[in-house]
Order: sequence, then structure tokens, then C-alpha cells
Amino acid sequence: MKSMFQIVAAAVCAAALTACGGAGTDKTPVTPVIVQPAYKVTETLVGTGTVAAAGDLVTINLVGYLYDATKPDFKGDKVESSVDTGKPAAPFTLGVGNVVTGWDQTIIGMKIGGKRTAILPANMAYGTSSRAAVTVNGITYAAIPANSPLVYDFELVDVTKSIIPAVVPPPTTLTSLDVVVGSGTAAASGKTLSVYYTLYLYDGTQPNLRGNKIESNVGGSSTFDFVLGAGNVIAGWDQGLVGMLAGGTRTLTIPPSLGYGSVAHGSIPANSTLIFDIQLVTVK
Repeated sequence: MKSMFQIVAAAVCAAALTACGGAGTDKTPVTPVIVQPAYKVTETLVGTGTVAAAGDLVTINLVGYLYDATKPDFKGDKVESSVDTGKPAAPFTLGVGNVVTGWDQTIIGMKIGGKRTAILPANMAYGTSSRAAVTVNGITYAAIPANSPLVYDFELVDVTKSIIPAVVPPPTTLTSLDVVVGSGTAAASGKTLSVYYTLYLYDGTQPNLRGNKIESNVGGSSTFDFVLGAGNVIAGWDQGLVGMLAGGTRTLTIPPSLGYGSVAHGSIPANSTLIFDIQLVTVK
């Protein structure tokens, strides 16, 4: 069976994998613990073409970097790039596991011509696999150590629609997408937030992954106000809205463990994955 590195390399460039570890005299080696960032997507350019959905054949441009928490944009050394080759990566079917999970989750919902930047924790990238530094067309790309978080810039170049839609399984971790980056005060624990929101049930058969709309206060006479981090809302909100700027719009995809769990809540069935579109109006 091919490794995920081999599969992705076929879509970008030829890359040789190396196994982790090596000979040494220390009989009790210590594996360094790498702090993993949360999965986060920022829409840097909204496209105007066809929307990419699970099962579609997509063509993308991409540039990948090691995650570096000391950099303002979190981009460390470059590890792969289709842009450097002057042509897009080889097409692949979206949402069926032909590429790493973070690629599938990030590209779904993009429009042709659109661009997104994604921070991927290791479990949404190459996991425990590692790769040595590689040189392609005279350009040397940094090694990818095991358990490395990565940052990717994606551009959706083309979409060929699928006749039979695939089913995209819901993410098992909290995911966030900044559709509009605000310019006001940042949300932090202890601050009072005023928001407009719309709640959908997750549906992996839909192009935008949104199923039934459960509730919304958009268009109402008042915002929903709460204190962030006080436990007055579900954990997915308390965790997923930290750092959001007033004036911004963020989409949170919340697994059951950070939502209502195994207990039904009104019209929300037990064990539901939830999608919230949230507009942050003010932070006080």
C-alpha cells in the first residue's frame, strides 16, 4: 500500500521518503513533543467560478511550509510547491482520501480562482511520517520531520464536477474558517461578545457540507451576547472564537464532543456535528 507521502508526491513532485530514527548509543531515546496548532483556514481571495465539492476532480496550485510559531504568518521553511514548477499540481478527486485530510477539508467549498491559507496540525498533514530534504528542478525543499504541523497556500485552478457525489466524513476536531477577517478588537476569554449566527447540521453529501438549518438570529432585532470562556455556550464556541476580530465572519465546524455530545438538544440529534456561521459585531 502506498504511503500518503507517495500519493501526495505524485500530485506535486517526485519525493523520496525516509524512515524516522537512526542508530545511536542512547538506549532510551526521547521523542520531542511538538506543540500542535489548531486547524485554521483563512480565505485570502474569494473565487468567482465553480464550487469544489466532494467527488469533484480538482486542480490546484499550492505552496507548503513548515509551521513556525515565531513568524507573523506562521510560515517557516518551504517544503513543497507547484508554483515553482510553473504549472499546477496533478488533478485529484476531492474528499476520497487521495491527499492528506487537511487538503480535502480546506479545498471543499472553494470557488475557481479562490485562494485559501490553511494551518494544518500534523494529524491533518503527514502525521508520524517524515521526509528528507529534496531537490526538484534545482530547488531544495526542507525536510519534514515526523509530527510536523504545516502551512499551505492553496489556489483552486479548475473543477470537473462529479456525477455521483461522495460523502465527506465530518472532522473529528474543531475547525475554523475566517471568511472575512475583521479589523476590530480581538475576542479573548472574559470579554463580552455580540454576534449574529446561523446554525446548520453537518451533511457530508452537500457541496458546502451544510444540511438542515436549525436556527439563526441574522436579520433579528438584537445580537446574541455572552462572555467568552465562561461556559455559557458550547465548548466549540469558547475555543473557536478566541482571537477572532470584531467585524469578521468565521465558520466553525464543531464535533459532537465540543457541541451537545450524545444528548439530543431540541431539533439537534444526538452526536451531531454542527456548522456555525458567526459574525462578530462587538467585543467589550
